[in-house]
Amino acid sequence: MNIFQAEFLSKSYGLEPLFENISFSIDQGQKLALIAPNGAGKTSLLNIIAGLDSPDSGRCTFRNDLKIAYLPQEPFFSGGLLVRDALMQGDSEIVQTVREYEELYQDSQQKINDEQSRRLQFLSERMDALQAWDYEQKIKQVLDRLRIGKLSQPVEQLSGGQRKRLALARILIEDVDFLLLDEPTNHLDLDMIEWLESYLGRKKLSMLMVTHDRYFLDAVCDGIIELHQGAMYSYPGSYARYLEKKQEMLQAQSAQSEKAQNLL
Repeated sequence: MNIFQAEFLSKSYGLEPLFENISFSIDQGQKLALIAPNGAGKTSLLNIIAGLDSPDSGRCTFRNDLKIAYLPQEPFFSGGLLVRDALMQGDSEIVQTVREYEELYQDSQQKINDEQSRRLQFLSERMDALQAWDYEQKIKQVLDRLRIGKLSQPVEQLSGGQRKRLALARILIEDVDFLLLDEPTNHLDLDMIEWLESYLGRKKLSMLMVTHDRYFLDAVCDGIIELHQGAMYSYPGSYARYLEKKQEMLQAQSAQSEKAQNLL
């Protein structure tokens, strides 16, 4: 069942077209890699799907109530945020309860007054009632694996790599149906990449990802779509399978072109 459909999308910058009239779909549970040469429009296409940019023509259609999360190459955070605020920006009762509990719990490691202690006890009981401990454990696992430290640290104090990992952590702890990832392994070491491979591989969600890491692609994705000279091509299977099928396509095109020249 399709969760997303791109129909006849076109995008140009100035007089240069990035892609013209491309169409493709993503099924529920399908995990695709988007590949193309630099400057071919990969990030522009992701921005269009995420609703951060508009196509010159064509449209994107999503399944009703589809929850989407997007990891851009250069994540943006509003000024004045602490790490905990950037991580838990949802307005659900679970998110708000976990956020306040974590803040008070960290303070309790120093010293809190009686009123704060009673509030912490109340929040602990609300966590029980909401069954929010699993969510909190998920947050701690992601933070630990991506080596994100103090929740009370201002985001402005983080390096570029730390911000990218924080943005990755934020979308991983969300309960979403469709992930858009632009170079998710940037600023990750080998241990982090291996953990992320396993984490995404277990998740029953749909995904469209841009990556230059062939091994990560093969570990996570079950198919490839390629932007080539403004058109879109689809290849099921691994990167090696893609190379094989692309070579067959290029040979067929070369033979067809040679045949046309001979006829002329």
